[in-house]
Amino acid sequence: MKAAITDGAGKVWLEDIPMPRPNDYQCLCRHLVCASCTGTDRKHIHNQLPWAQVYPGVLGHESLGVVVEVGKKVKQYRLGDVVFRPTPVYPGDSIGGFSSMWGGFAEYGLVTDATAWQADDPAAPANSYSQYQLTIPGELNLDPAAAVQLITLKEVTGFAHSVGVTLNTPTLLLGAGSVALAFCRGIKLLGGYPLIVAARKDCQLATAAKIGADYVINTEKQSLPEVVREITGGKGVSRLIDATGSPQYIAQCLPALAADGKVSPYATYPADDPAERHIPADKLLAGRTGEVWTHEYFLSALRHNMIRLDDLYSHRLPLRLIAQGFEMIERKEAMKIVFAI
Repeated sequence: MKAAITDGAGKVWLEDIPMPRPNDYQCLCRHLVCASCTGTDRKHIHNQLPWAQVYPGVLGHESLGVVVEVGKKVKQYRLGDVVFRPTPVYPGDSIGGFSSMWGGFAEYGLVTDATAWQADDPAAPANSYSQYQLTIPGELNLDPAAAVQLITLKEVTGFAHSVGVTLNTPTLLLGAGSVALAFCRGIKLLGGYPLIVAARKDCQLATAAKIGADYVINTEKQSLPEVVREITGGKGVSRLIDATGSPQYIAQCLPALAADGKVSPYATYPADDPAERHIPADKLLAGRTGEVWTHEYFLSALRHNMIRLDDLYSHRLPLRLIAQGFEMIERKEAMKIVFAI
């Protein structure tokens, strides 16, 4: 089958790899789509993550697939279920000489019924990644390209909630890329107000304003601390969430905090320059992502037509154009791409 491979030196290409072989507690899935995670995928491609990678590897972690074969001891899944994050190669494993970079850009993948497996064998080596392999009810009738946006939306909404964003929490969000736009939607669902988004490009800020930002600041043209103080009546913001990955940028924005304000770095930062180095300890508030524990809430919200998903990506392409797609991302011609498989 075809899968997207990266060498960590800037190249992405399609290559034939072996089909994954499910055990009795696993299902084989045919992948429908996989979306780019612009920040993390680019860092895989350029070997810029703060942990060691083994190259070459199978790229992609925002996959969506349909179950086409069910293991005889599986209880959690049924034939035809649509499932998040199937992968042909779980983290820490390899397939055909290729490591796992979560492996979503492939034609087929596996999901694992870890509960059934560990009930039969408490020492079963079920990969922790299987916790994210949750199903979408068929009655929601979601377009796969829209449905896969839930992966990031669930994750960042849970993160914002975990650091105390709730009704009327003045919040400053740094960045306006694809992850930040998901934060915009999630923070508004939580009731954060005012939500202020800061970035360097007017086109990105215009999109953020449509998706959830109450105010936007172009930091190339405006003084962020001054504008934030003006918006908040001189108080500053209670929460600052960074989605840029730049510790220096966070440091420049600290004067926008209220006296009791906190900073929560979300992005991935250089191993030799962690965000914590730039933030006073009493201002730092770590968060946790919420992809699993927000899942049922988001399904309910979708049933009640509370959420739009199709504005959280910019392009749709076939998997055969994976290299060209990531070139578009490098040139900033695309914000987030859903690749049809």
